[in-house]
Amino acid sequence: MRVEVALTQLKQVRLIIAFPHDSWVRPGAGDELIGRLPPYLPPLPIMLVSEGAYPRAYAPFQTEEFLRLLPTVQLQRFEVDLSRPPEEEEDDLPF
Repeated sequence: MRVEVALTQLKQVRLIIAFPHDSWVRPGAGDELIGRLPPYLPPLPIMLVSEGAYPRAYAPFQTEEFLRLLPTVQLQRFEVDLSRPPEEEEDDLPF
């Protein structure tokens, strides 16, 4: 499974924004995905975002303010491939 992610700062909080398929942006499935991503990313909070006609977010913290601010920032996205083991060297990370 491949997931687009981006590192950003919203409301003076650094966090990871992940853009999985809409079916993952909910309790249960979203918690599972949030649990799988940390070995591939820096140790920051992770928020899942669905970019449909009605954007929504899921995370183990309040997402409303972050989701509202998300369109105001330019994100540099990169892909995480969860079907491969995480890279050992941090030098290869795109941030």
